[in-house]
Amino acid sequence: MDTSHNSSVIKITCPEELGYHAYHIVSLYHPYDDIRMVDEDSDIDISISRDRLRILFFGAEHLYGYGEKDDLRRALFTLLKERTGQELPWGILVGVRPSKVARTLLDAGMNSDQAIKEISGRYLATGDKAGLAVFVAQRETALIGGLDTADSVSIYLGMPFCPTRCAYCSFASYPYRGNKYATDYLKLMKKEIRIVSEFLDRSGKSVTTVYFGGGTPTSVGDHEFREIIECIGKEILSGRNVREFTVEAGRADSITSDKLKAMKEFGADRISINPQTMNDRTLKLIGRNHDSADVERAFKMARSEGFDNINMDIIIGLPGEGIDEVRRTLEVISELSPESLTVHGLSMKRASRLYEEFVATGRFPVRTQSELNEMYRAAHMAAKDLGLLPYYMYRQKNIAGSHENVGFAKEGRENLYNILMIEDVESIIAIGADGISKKVGNGKIERFANFKDVREYVRRHDELMDKKIRFLET
Repeated sequence: MDTSHNSSVIKITCPEELGYHAYHIVSLYHPYDDIRMVDEDSDIDISISRDRLRILFFGAEHLYGYGEKDDLRRALFTLLKERTGQELPWGILVGVRPSKVARTLLDAGMNSDQAIKEISGRYLATGDKAGLAVFVAQRETALIGGLDTADSVSIYLGMPFCPTRCAYCSFASYPYRGNKYATDYLKLMKKEIRIVSEFLDRSGKSVTTVYFGGGTPTSVGDHEFREIIECIGKEILSGRNVREFTVEAGRADSITSDKLKAMKEFGADRISINPQTMNDRTLKLIGRNHDSADVERAFKMARSEGFDNINMDIIIGLPGEGIDEVRRTLEVISELSPESLTVHGLSMKRASRLYEEFVATGRFPVRTQSELNEMYRAAHMAAKDLGLLPYYMYRQKNIAGSHENVGFAKEGRENLYNILMIEDVESIIAIGADGISKKVGNGKIERFANFKDVREYVRRHDELMDKKIRFLET
């Protein structure tokens, strides 16, 4: 059942050094409310005296022992859980990757059961989520543990265009048709590819993985797409023994037979066809120009072109969708039987149209926590039934139901780029607008951002490339 939401103000008083932690724990249970830090007249008043923690919680006093910030986080989380009756599955794990926590425990010598118990006890995560974190940590270690990343990089290429802008999107993406910078952008993107290729030759760096995302890479015309993919194939892949090349084929309304043929010809061995949902009403609501039948046609067309490693993305928590709609999506995807399935939770970003409409009008009711928990369980069960195992995971703020984004794949079909990028174990060179390159080594990470705006990328390209090469070579 849908539940409407009326935004309210929640006021917190606490020592300055604990403000960050109090704010984020409260926001787990009140993601759409206005949470304010105040000096007095608060709903939640937190104070510390030596080894004692006092929380005046909506008029009721609670006393605890105190030794570290997690004592506050656990106490506040428990009070909010009791007040709301909501079961938030990751407990107090905020701002840290669960699999990183799990790996740290495993590396310290714990076995799986001990690590699960520690995550459940210390962080108040459910047993299922603690087990997921440990399993993913083990899969990541098995998949990338033997890679020598000291003298290698992965390449990310970003196409900042889309057929239309989805309601939930907060990325830098622009409609392709009629964009006066599109032609110059594509020309300069190919120039950047060649500049990066020359750097790779000079430095002797090998390339582990290549990922072409966006935006929607296939939003451009067939001819323009072939030119870009050919440039990638010849300049980046050719002679470099790249382990995988993924292309976000993306939306069904932009996928054509010619584009699939070009991907195949120039080395793409893994593609994503991303419906997000297989319910036509929702697709229209979020701003997609295709229906579920188009997704099925695009998937089958990719199969006919020889693609045997296809990922599909779905989003839990889309407006108007409950368990029946999610099950419909999972049923259709199960019939298609992709090699991997990525399950995202809707993250209500402030920059997205969906957030603005939700906050301003309350147009899209919020599903209950128990409903969202059921949707995620259904998605995980569908992946299991397809023979797909979880292999990478990350979380975002304001994610539906305080769950996670998780990638499932058949063994041997996992996307190494996702793991390398999320776990910060290999340098990444990002090509295109809004790309962020990072150098990983000597215990530190350095970043260099390309211009986010397409206009600036076009107008200041030479300046950008000079700075970028200096960054890469130092």
